[in-house]
Amino acid sequence: KEVVPMGIKVSKRKTQKHLEPRQWNKFISNKKTILIDARKPFEYKVGTFKGSINPEINNFREFPHYLKKLDKKQSIAMFCTGGIRCEKASAYLKHKGIHNVFQLEGGIIEYTRQVKEQKLENNFLGKNFVFDQRLGERISNEIVSNCHQCGAPCDTHVNCANESCHLLFIQCDDCKRQMNNCCSEECKDIYALPYEEQKALRKGKGNSNKIFKKGRSNNLKYKIS
Repeated sequence: KEVVPMGIKVSKRKTQKHLEPRQWNKFISNKKTILIDARKPFEYKVGTFKGSINPEINNFREFPHYLKKLDKKQSIAMFCTGGIRCEKASAYLKHKGIHNVFQLEGGIIEYTRQVKEQKLENNFLGKNFVFDQRLGERISNEIVSNCHQCGAPCDTHVNCANESCHLLFIQCDDCKRQMNNCCSEECKDIYALPYEEQKALRKGKGNSNKIFKKGRSNNLKYKIS
């Protein structure tokens, strides 16, 4: 029933003001503006706008609890990948009587496109996480994250090659070679087995909950907190 599940009904007509990239750059340059990255932590860690803060929530249903902590008197700038989450979050804020909230029109995707087209200053650092086989689109040359296995500068998301795990995490090329595309020695051993044996081990079992951990497995020394 909800494209972005928050568990709260708000009217879309209550969404806040949208800013184009040129306006956005000027607005977020004000040190008094609270700049919120409304995405999940694993997205935020590989790329975000300069000076942004992240609620560190793993389910959007938790977002209203975070928003209660905000100072109603300060100006708030909010952004996400394509603008959809911000539509819901900004509508909720307005519903709660917070009116000085602005959101990035079209999200990071549209910002990137217009910055290139209009030759504007780019204030986004690193990669924009995308939900296709690429798992990331580079926007600037800065690497703002690290390999979850060795700590080296890296912002490449991968899925563990062991299909019974399939954990999403960040892995550098060196660790990829050493670990055979896996997140742990246990998964590496399983992945080394003949495919039919791997299938037999998975038979009758549901998906591993690691699939949903997105970089928070205890197997990862430099995991996202």
